[in-house]
Amino acid sequence: MTCTVLDCSSLDTALKSLGDLLVMSGDELRLRLSQIDLKWEGSGIAPEDQLVRAFGYENQSDLPAPASIRWFHATRAPESTTFEEGILPTPAALPKLWESLGVVASQWSSPAEWEAYQRSFDRADRRFSQRFRRKVIAPGWEGPFAFLVRDAAIGRSGDHKDFTQICETLEDICADYEDVTGRPLRRAYEGATRPCLVVFTTRGSRYGVVRAALNYAHRTAQRLEHSLACNANYNGMGDAVPPAWIDHVEWLPKGA
Repeated sequence: MTCTVLDCSSLDTALKSLGDLLVMSGDELRLRLSQIDLKWEGSGIAPEDQLVRAFGYENQSDLPAPASIRWFHATRAPESTTFEEGILPTPAALPKLWESLGVVASQWSSPAEWEAYQRSFDRADRRFSQRFRRKVIAPGWEGPFAFLVRDAAIGRSGDHKDFTQICETLEDICADYEDVTGRPLRRAYEGATRPCLVVFTTRGSRYGVVRAALNYAHRTAQRLEHSLACNANYNGMGDAVPPAWIDHVEWLPKGA
């Protein structure tokens, strides 16, 4: 039986989704996961793959596939943002990001000064502008990106960065502006915006998502520390997430 959506909004939804795939109830799966002891060293098989084998599957490619997957795009934006254009890749989003920053920076820079600063950022040899341009040349940098596991999207899982604080693009621009002017643009931008998760669903499965969800459920159920293997990521590779895919926008507390 194939579940409609692989949903890692929480442990309970992950157990329900995985239980549908593995033909058992969420409670039965929770009990089973609580009884599985993995060998963390010396077995020659990664603990994440041991878990797959504990359910009778030789490889993760043998696991049943979901019909669709729920993803969590972590960002922050003005509360008036509706994402009516979907989730844009970085090149398409850049003009809007510069505009949002310019509104915040207007307390220190006139429109003409902000425009001059933006031109200088595009060609200066300063450390943060250079770092930004290095990312621009990297293949696959455009996104948009999202997390399979909600806890990972908000920085509660493993070593994942919390992108609801600020995205890497704005991080570079703010740091460069602060180097140039001494003004705390990042702090001001964070004060003028609110963290959120744009939740969307894609049809079909992707390699590794069920293994990641199973490991997320296992480690969460056993109260173990999460690893990067407890999550999978979506990369649009330059294609926007269409508005029709978006389920809802979850606005988080400013201090989250």
